[in-house]
Amino acid sequence: MDIPETDNIHFQHAFKTGYRLALEGKNQANMPSAIRRDLEMRDYFQQGWEQGKQDVAQGLAHNAQTCWKCRFIWGAVMILGGLATAYSIIYSYEKEQSELAQQYQKKTDLATTQPIQPAKPIDLSVLSQQERDDLLANLAEEAQRPKPLPPLTAVVPSNIQIERATLTSAINHQQPIDTLKNIVPKYIRTLTFFTQVQTDTEETIYHRWRFNNQYRQTTPFEVNKKHAQVWSTIKMSSAWQGRWDIEIVNSKQDVIYRKTFIYGTLK
Repeated sequence: MDIPETDNIHFQHAFKTGYRLALEGKNQANMPSAIRRDLEMRDYFQQGWEQGKQDVAQGLAHNAQTCWKCRFIWGAVMILGGLATAYSIIYSYEKEQSELAQQYQKKTDLATTQPIQPAKPIDLSVLSQQERDDLLANLAEEAQRPKPLPPLTAVVPSNIQIERATLTSAINHQQPIDTLKNIVPKYIRTLTFFTQVQTDTEETIYHRWRFNNQYRQTTPFEVNKKHAQVWSTIKMSSAWQGRWDIEIVNSKQDVIYRKTFIYGTLK
């Protein structure tokens, strides 16, 4: 298991939980509610789940060369597990809808037997524990949801010269080991943006990774040499397929260079 490079124990826990559920043959519907409500924890859960699925798939492919019976049994277990999970989800959904319908009917009957009162602020004390938890969770999720970014701005001229800007899968001896094209396959899980700049003064620049109207990562660099080499690295997920824009930004937050590519398929 390749744990992401993060010191946040909550992100590590989300990654390990996704990995474990994938090994157990469970789908993403079993994601714990605490992880489901946090966008970043959900992304780490997705990465762990996908890595677990890949490890399971690789193990099945290896075993298939020596034991077809084991492969058949494992496939049957996966199918039965999926059917059981689907039945559990459907049963829970129908039960929840039935309870909500009963609560709505009770409130409707009560409203028809009582005089109409002026509207008042929501009183959490009159809600059930489940209703109170759902309301607070929705409010917290709404507050944490990142706001969409404005449209891309134009690239402006700068005294910082961009001599090289290479998207690569890794760095070796301070140089890119390859050059990725404008369409990057999703099996490549780590991307690095290598930049060589020329400047006569001390400057601060940023690598800014943008996807789906959100900044996924921003990395600052202090460059004070005529020819400076810097790079930033990001861990990718198959949930992040589509158009990406990597921007080089100066200290005034002006975009002085932009690299656009497609990761996986364009959705």
